[in-house]
Amino acid sequence: ILDNAVLYNPQPFLGFFSSINPFNAQKATIYKGSIPAELGGRLSSVFDITTKNGNPEKFSGEGAIGPITSNLSVSVPIEKNKSSILFGGRATYSDWVLKALENDDLANSQASFYDGILKYNNALNKNNFLESTLYYSHDKFSLSSDSIYSYSNRLASIKWDHSFDEKNKGAVILTNSEYKYDIDYNTTLKNAFVSGFKL
Repeated sequence: ILDNAVLYNPQPFLGFFSSINPFNAQKATIYKGSIPAELGGRLSSVFDITTKNGNPEKFSGEGAIGPITSNLSVSVPIEKNKSSILFGGRATYSDWVLKALENDDLANSQASFYDGILKYNNALNKNNFLESTLYYSHDKFSLSSDSIYSYSNRLASIKWDHSFDEKNKGAVILTNSEYKYDIDYNTTLKNAFVSGFKL
């Protein structure tokens, strides 16, 4: 669960990287059993991730460059002390690393991944708070074979928190999620095929 929306495949790049950009994560809760009722009575374990809100006071950011991937997070205030936008992105350049190898099979392989998250938050007044999250990720790999595997996640969520008084609070949440998976046979033969599904 990412900001109240379902993330169907939280294992980018064959599970080598974290579910989302670590610079954008604020809190993560793992439920191995006794899943709370608000999570829909799921039978499997649940990984509930909450992302950071942007900094409404000043422009800020952080990033990192690694041997096969880089990530960046930038926060921009819209209205000082009231609203802001947070953007985070990651990408891997593993294709370049594979092509530099001397092994022909690996040099002809491909493996790429990128994701991005955009979050808007606004303290409308002392009793109302609005936040919205957009997320997209895409993986594509083909390791020593003619088949190209790719999958993507897309989600959007909007949450409105309202305080009726000191003891009573409520929230309205709208979410939408999509997961796509495709297998493409990379050949000019007549028996080439494309297989996939969307959830």
